[in-house]
Amino acid sequence: MNARVPFAFLLALALSGCATRSNQVRSNALEFLYPNGSAAAPAGDVTLEVPARVGIAFPPAKYARSTEFPEDRKQQLLEKVAAAFRGHEDIASVEVIPTTYLRPEGGFEDLDRVAAGFGIDLVTLVSYDQVQFSDSTGASLAYWTLVGAYVVKGEKNETRTMLDAAVFDLKSRALLFNASGRSAVGGSSTPIKVDKALRTASDQGFAAATDDLIKNLETALAAFQEQAAKGTVRGVGTPAIALVDPQGQPLPPGEGAGALGAVELSLALLLLACRACGRRAARSSS
Repeated sequence: MNARVPFAFLLALALSGCATRSNQVRSNALEFLYPNGSAAAPAGDVTLEVPARVGIAFPPAKYARSTEFPEDRKQQLLEKVAAAFRGHEDIASVEVIPTTYLRPEGGFEDLDRVAAGFGIDLVTLVSYDQVQFSDSTGASLAYWTLVGAYVVKGEKNETRTMLDAAVFDLKSRALLFNASGRSAVGGSSTPIKVDKALRTASDQGFAAATDDLIKNLETALAAFQEQAAKGTVRGVGTPAIALVDPQGQPLPPGEGAGALGAVELSLALLLLACRACGRRAARSSS
């Protein structure tokens, strides 16, 4: 009997190696905001107080196990995103909201409740979708030996991660802007250590996608600032936007939302004057 146990163990390894293993964890902002296919209410015009108070959260998945994407890991990644935007001239604060504070499929009503507690005007919902695959390679034939099962890295692993951050104005329900971050992590492992390898790749995938997300969010924020200075959220056909100071007074055109300050404007005018003088001098000499 003792002789048959190792053989049965190796046979199970070999047979399991013939199939592709896959795993997916995901949470979607739209599924949280509009549960059960509920109709989306039209977004209204936006009155945005600058600098804005922002909250950031992962929306809870409808069906999820805590081991799939642990809450402490979520908080670390959100804190990294929040830290990248704290101190921005148009952002007063960025608060990280634990996923446990939100109800699955809670919608905007749930966000309103949380926003009142945190004192925020805008909320950034970060959707995630991570898929992992593990396939056996030709080297998996070595699993028929006990040593091979422990030392031969015959499992080819792949982890693909996508994050998408959507920034909403809570009062108007308007989507102001969004940005995505992506990553792909490859590797190989023995069948004995494949679960540990996939967990490590999952962490690496989320970390790399977060870095990519921060970079793309900075670009999206700059584009939003330029568009908001023109009075609309995303151009013709999107909600109008008005910027106000903390006292609720409208900001004059060209102020807030990344507009040039007095120093920058003076330098820009000086540069234009120098270029004009240079062109006149060139025409005179010719």
